[in-house]
Amino acid sequence: MPAACRQPALWVLQWIFRQVLGLAATFAEHDGAHFALRCQGRVLTLDNDFFRRHLPVWRQAGTVLIDPPRDWTDVRTTLQAQLLSASLPVLWGQPGLTRTAQGDARLHLDVVGSIFFMLSRYEEVVRSDRDQYGRFPAAAALAVQRGFLQRPIVDEYIEVLWAAMLAVWPGLTRTARAGVMRVSCDVDEPYERWIRNPWLLAQGVAGALARQRSTAGAARRVHNAWASRRGDYRFDPHWTFPWYLDRLEAHGCTGAFYFIPTPGRTRYDCAYRLEEPRMQALLLEISARGHEIGMHGSFHTFRDGALVARERQHLIAACRRAGASDRVGGNRQHYLRWDALQTADHLDRAGFDYDTTGGFPYDPGFRYGTAREFPMWSWSTQAPLRLRQRPLTVMENAVMPEPGDRPGDKPAEPPLAALARLKHTALRYGDFNLLWHNSRFTQPGDATLFCQILAA
Repeated sequence: MPAACRQPALWVLQWIFRQVLGLAATFAEHDGAHFALRCQGRVLTLDNDFFRRHLPVWRQAGTVLIDPPRDWTDVRTTLQAQLLSASLPVLWGQPGLTRTAQGDARLHLDVVGSIFFMLSRYEEVVRSDRDQYGRFPAAAALAVQRGFLQRPIVDEYIEVLWAAMLAVWPGLTRTARAGVMRVSCDVDEPYERWIRNPWLLAQGVAGALARQRSTAGAARRVHNAWASRRGDYRFDPHWTFPWYLDRLEAHGCTGAFYFIPTPGRTRYDCAYRLEEPRMQALLLEISARGHEIGMHGSFHTFRDGALVARERQHLIAACRRAGASDRVGGNRQHYLRWDALQTADHLDRAGFDYDTTGGFPYDPGFRYGTAREFPMWSWSTQAPLRLRQRPLTVMENAVMPEPGDRPGDKPAEPPLAALARLKHTALRYGDFNLLWHNSRFTQPGDATLFCQILAA
């Protein structure tokens, strides 16, 4: 690899060769301007377009130096690559593979730099676009602007690289790994918050009467509060956990349930406490049935490392008190709030093994360009972290209509078709990571759709 881009390129190459392809490889710097794969006396050269352009202006605000959109239209006829379609978007480099009479080849597509751009979220570092929650908006992402968000372009680039390697070294073999479906639940509201106290109940009843104009809804909230105080949770539309666990187990799935450790006073915060008897019982049941307990980092944690660490310890203590497993290794940020410059570092230092925030709230697909798990990049140390990312493919609200939605608020594609397509695409290359809230079984057909996508 060129010495100038050694650290970021090494991160990408080690992941590709050692973890994705399962090939033994050694890595070294050289004086050349491109990447060179050497084996058995032959060389496959890879273009180095992204780093060549960006290193002189590294991380300068607003600087993404890229050519107008273009596709490699005949990639399947040039290489036997396993792609979603015959045409592949070219980010950096050029379409094509050229060969020499000596058996060497040159892949003009910049695989390494393009993958670094996607996995490191370089555009989120140099662009200032943010929404009302401080999140990088999907509309600002290159994948949305160029129409490939629902293609795992990083995985397809690896397939192109592998096909080019086979063209030079036909006898190569790689490690095969079957993808898995991971179902997770962000426990924002385990029960209706109106039952917490009389003041909240008054707000809930007033809301049902004023906004929803529903006396039946107001009466149901009062009934739920009365029954829940007596330990009867059958009337709470959010307390779906026994049914949720039964459905997962019936389909052979192990779920991950992410809890917010500390309540707050704003509408963005949760209203429950893990020390409540019913929450303690829930933690124990999830753990005893073999499912995972993780953290749902509260609204302000994405830029507060000390708060991240405190909340993880709070959740661990609550699990121990309940008699549940205290191995809290996974995290997803509340509201999917993420700062590419620092959030991963905070989670890594706090002791998490993985994060699974990596998707857009209402634009399903592949924010990082991959369906595979990968070690995250630290922009502060310019090195990989121990923390791994399990990219979120889709949240149920991104494809399902909600009360009050207007025509056009959601894609026209039926929810099951959208979910099944994303599931099959993700499993073709890696894992399908689905987020379905315990509180999202309130509309007709929600429960049926959940079971259908588990079985799809």
